[in-house]
Amino acid sequence: MTDSSRCAGNSKRMQGRAIVPDGPRGRSNRGSVSVLPGRRLRPFLLVPALLALLTACPVPAGASFFNTFGASAKGMALGNAMAAISKGWASVYYNPAALALSKDIEFSVGVFSANPSIETDFVEGPDQDLPQFPRQPPSLDSITGPSFGLVLPIQRMTPKQLPVPVALGFGVFVPRQALVTTRVIDQTFPFDVIFQERNASLAFHFGLSSRITSALYLGVGLVCQFVTPANVQLTETADSPVELTARLGAPAVLAGLLLRPIERLRIGLVYRQKSQIESHWNAVVQTRFPLSISGNPDTAYSLYRQTTLEREYVSGFNPENVSFGAAYRITERWRITGEVTWYRWSGYKGPLGAGLESEFNNTIVPRIGVIYRITRKLEARGGFYYEPTPVTNQATGFYPIGNDRFVPSVGVGYTFDAPWGILAKPMTVDGFFQYHFLKSEDFNRAVPDNPITRNPDLTSSGSVYNLGVELTFRF
Repeated sequence: MTDSSRCAGNSKRMQGRAIVPDGPRGRSNRGSVSVLPGRRLRPFLLVPALLALLTACPVPAGASFFNTFGASAKGMALGNAMAAISKGWASVYYNPAALALSKDIEFSVGVFSANPSIETDFVEGPDQDLPQFPRQPPSLDSITGPSFGLVLPIQRMTPKQLPVPVALGFGVFVPRQALVTTRVIDQTFPFDVIFQERNASLAFHFGLSSRITSALYLGVGLVCQFVTPANVQLTETADSPVELTARLGAPAVLAGLLLRPIERLRIGLVYRQKSQIESHWNAVVQTRFPLSISGNPDTAYSLYRQTTLEREYVSGFNPENVSFGAAYRITERWRITGEVTWYRWSGYKGPLGAGLESEFNNTIVPRIGVIYRITRKLEARGGFYYEPTPVTNQATGFYPIGNDRFVPSVGVGYTFDAPWGILAKPMTVDGFFQYHFLKSEDFNRAVPDNPITRNPDLTSSGSVYNLGVELTFRF
């Protein structure tokens, strides 16, 4: 299920009973930010203002499209090996320290589309045509939508010359399905931790960067995601209201360092805080018992039994991670970049926030990317990374599955000098294609939790196609 409004619907199907309105329940507005009119924020106050946000809002946010696939057409073409080579708006995800390298105001708009296909082949299960038992994890949707990015060098926006360059960056991916997505995981069916869990939510990325010395840049960032302490009202009448209240959740923090010891070499180090979405929903299950008075069939009464259900769900989990990368310009045409990222998946406690019996494995992901400049305006890109699955076999309880990923990618970028005679600065067009090969993995269960299943053991495999295009304007 994808929306909080469907969460109650999922419970409705599982219980086979009606769900009727319950009173609104929500959490406090801790972590929300209000902007008051009147006074203007001066540029030199931006650094302490952002640092104040970092210390005031330490509660984790949630993962999004960027965490699974990448944050820009160039980055995904290079296998996301961007900790040391990032530049432009995508630095708000890859390494916020690189924002200060931008000298122009930059605005980017792109369209990305990822299409996962995962098959679950049961060893000895039911008739695969049964609708109750899908061939792939439920709610495994394609993730398509626009992205927007902005870089604002402060020196371009102030009349006074700053002693060091300072830049702000913003980035967002808007999924076409919904601004807010919450999964309700059915314990009896397998769910994919990476592709089913965390990609179709809107998240804002903010970054601030400054040069410390001629060779050292530092940056900090925030990832702030919509959360849904949703009050959903469903009745059996056709005109029943469905109310969904969404607000900004408290941000997760990232920090980056960029070092340029020599002209040809760049070194990057990035830390990202653990993030997840915590959703609360409640419903009243009302069971109706018809009753008629003997001898008077025209008079009927109903007795009701009412049960209140409350659930806290954890979804969109992205583990705490640290990336180290280096980029080297071999010649004027060739450039290579590499990166290693460590993910602390052992911090994942499951969709209900309670510990799963089998712990998740911490993982290490190596990445590599290559750039070849064909002409002054045209460059070709290629990349590859390998990401092992953190999922271990879960014999009972919830049924997480996952696959090792082998991800090759290609891309191209072309820069137009002052296009159409309208823009004074160059415009760049970037495109990419990414293919995820999901290695076959076996999962075994001690007992079947689903009565439809005789043997819930399965083999999971599949693939993902991800492609997109992006335009960057400079002013």
